[in-house]
Amino acid sequence: MNDNFKNITDSLIKNGFIESEENVKDLGNKLDFKITQYSLNTDSSFKFLNSDDFINFLNYSSSEEITKEKIGLINAAILEQGLNPDDFFYVNFYKKEVNEL
Repeated sequence: MNDNFKNITDSLIKNGFIESEENVKDLGNKLDFKITQYSLNTDSSFKFLNSDDFINFLNYSSSEEITKEKIGLINAAILEQGLNPDDFFYVNFYKKEVNEL
């Protein structure tokens, strides 16, 4: 794990999104995120160098390998925000809303 990923993981642990580094693979079950060109200035807002950097983080934190289809969706989401997937952007994590019936 690179230092940036460790900083992100440590912050998500500190803010109660995940229990511990050993449970980092559970990240996707408890978090959602929004990609923006700016930081929301929260403890859960992180800068990624480009989409490859973000995808590497997702591969590290996900129990499933990120497929080419998912990579396409991520890049489409970046483009939808008017951003270039090859340039930096911010990912702002927040608690995933769960709708109960």
